[in-house]
Amino acid sequence: MQSVFLQRRARKLVWLRFAFRESGESLALLLSVAGVFAISGCVAGGDLPETDVADPATPDRCNVSENLLIDSRFTMEGEYKRAWRMAQHAGERSFAMESTDGVLEIRRIATQPWMLLRQTVNDARLSGATIRYSAELKGDLPSEPTLHGFDHIGGLYLKVGRDPARLAEHEPNADQWDWQTFYYEQQVPEGVTSLRAGFIHQTNGALWARNPSLVMLDCD
Repeated sequence: MQSVFLQRRARKLVWLRFAFRESGESLALLLSVAGVFAISGCVAGGDLPETDVADPATPDRCNVSENLLIDSRFTMEGEYKRAWRMAQHAGERSFAMESTDGVLEIRRIATQPWMLLRQTVNDARLSGATIRYSAELKGDLPSEPTLHGFDHIGGLYLKVGRDPARLAEHEPNADQWDWQTFYYEQQVPEGVTSLRAGFIHQTNGALWARNPSLVMLDCD
């Protein structure tokens, strides 16, 4: 996938801290995550489609939209400073992010058990559309004890309308793996014109991401 933005080669370390008092959206995010996570380690239920792991091949009969995500190279500066938003469980700053040449590294550095990095997409064309959210991921996520009994996972995050959030519903999503393309493909409910796409990290170690893409598919 080709980035629509100019390549920036400046190396930078981005330290972000999130407080759930920031906005009503933050509270809604906390509630949606709490609804998906449980001490027993339950996952998103319902009739969600299976997650595909290989690099998706688009049939010739399908028209593919432009990438609906902005700042796909994770510059997080200038006009894209707030394109990606971070949330973590609570407490002290526990995750560091570093962006180099379009590759984002998310590393756990303290005790909080999980974080989300997500982008909100608002587009009237999403209503009823078939979407594909994809990214290339690499992981070094050791399965060691973390707080509050959360599953040891890292990977893609997607929240569409009232559907349960999809949290690293792909394999591998823990331990070590080299670069692979993962994707979710599903239909957006009629009337839903907003979604959140990004990444979840809720274990030790580091997760790397590059070339995130969110497109609409129009197939005959």
